[in-house]
Order: sequence, then C-alpha cells, then structure tokens
Amino acid sequence: MEVNEDVMSQLIRSADLKYTLHIDDKIFNLENVSIEKSKIPVKKPTTRGGVYFTDIMAYKIRAATNDMSILSFLPKIMLGPNTEFKPIEVKTRLSLGNETRHITLVSHVSNTVNTKTRVDLNMIVDKTV
Repeated sequence: MEVNEDVMSQLIRSADLKYTLHIDDKIFNLENVSIEKSKIPVKKPTTRGGVYFTDIMAYKIRAATNDMSILSFLPKIMLGPNTEFKPIEVKTRLSLGNETRHITLVSHVSNTVNTKTRVDLNMIVDKTV
C-alpha cells in the first residue's frame, strides 16, 4: 500500500475541493466528501478477502453522489458475496504552493447506503497517485 501521507494530510486540511469518482468510463460527481485516518476492524495487517491489503490504520473517505446510475456498478466495486471486485479512482486537484497537482486516490468501497435520491459511499484508500 503506497499512500502518500503528506498528500493525504493536505487533502484533510483543504476545504471546498471538488472530487469525482471514476468507474470504467463513467464519472460521478461527489458531494460532502470527508477524509480521515482511523483504525479499521483488524488486529494486524491482513489481506481483505484475498483481494486487497489493509493495515490496522487506514484513510477512509465518506462521500455521496446524487447520480443513482452508480447502483448498477456497485456489484463490481464492492467486496461482498463475490471476491472479484475492482478498485475505483477518486480524483481531485490540490494546490501545493504555486502548482496545482492532479491527485488520484485508488480506493475500495467498503459499504454504501442509498436513499431514493442519493448514495452514500464509504471507501478505504489503498494508494495515492
């Protein structure tokens, strides 16, 4: 897992960034994005479902989208009854000094909650690009 701690710290401190979620060729605008580093429910570093590696601390993203077409993608991107799922990319732009960097957070969806008008996503960041 290659997470750039400096980039993640900047993202946590930065407000009003615009984030997009990329699945295949589809782009979803994200709202109410929050990122935090917290413990996850494992006692030692492990491979989750034989698919991705997780440590005992991880960066978590909480976000929502109003684009309900994401529901058709959920079986492919969530670890559930099947063990084959794919990582997703959360993208943003971050100003660092005089330059603006494109940041990609390669993540996995850990769970979702949907209503009639939006889908709330909880994700774990695997690496930064």
